[in-house]
Amino acid sequence: MEVSPSPASSSGQQRSMQTSRPESFLLIFNVSKKQNFGTLLRSACAFGVSEVLVVGAKKIATFGNQGTMAHANVRHFETLQAAKAELAARGARICGIEIDDTAQAVTQHPFTGSTAFMLGNEGEGMSQAQREACDFFVYIPQHTGATASLNVAIAGSIVLHHFATWAGMPEHPRNGEKFVLDPTRSSLEKFQNPTEAEREEMERKRTERAKRRKECQEPEEDDLPAADD
Repeated sequence: MEVSPSPASSSGQQRSMQTSRPESFLLIFNVSKKQNFGTLLRSACAFGVSEVLVVGAKKIATFGNQGTMAHANVRHFETLQAAKAELAARGARICGIEIDDTAQAVTQHPFTGSTAFMLGNEGEGMSQAQREACDFFVYIPQHTGATASLNVAIAGSIVLHHFATWAGMPEHPRNGEKFVLDPTRSSLEKFQNPTEAEREEMERKRTERAKRRKECQEPEEDDLPAADD
């Protein structure tokens, strides 16, 4: 599916307006498997992530999100540098989830404020550009040598839960064997009252459409009429 300005639910909007509690963000870059995309989005919604920043890919497969896209606030960025600048403007540091020599155990909760979490590629780990974009790293302690590392989506989910606990996010109400679902907004409500992220995404799409129309209208250089001698 195309990355679109999926609005946060009412509870998500309340989270974004809170200034006393640190916010968490999920920065997705170079994650290739659709199942991992979907699972990360589902966990992001469950653990109170304010916004998901997707770098590069304008279309993402969200298999496994279990309907949580309606509650996710997703925004697209052309480059990692642009996403980092946005996060810096919002006072968030970037934390790489990676088994690195400088990484601290996530169980120590080495957080100081609002934080954006970024994971590496499923097979190759973090690129050099990703590492350089990070302010610090965390890893998840393991207690046996049965596997060299965890799945990307599982690792991200564990870290997001640790941050929510550290930040003091209240537990959501339960009903029977499940948690109570927040209501979602209708398409009309999204159109009439877009969030800031929605407005930016709509403007990005308008700009892209205008650019495509202009490119279709402009003749190729070889098609230009020859100048008179």
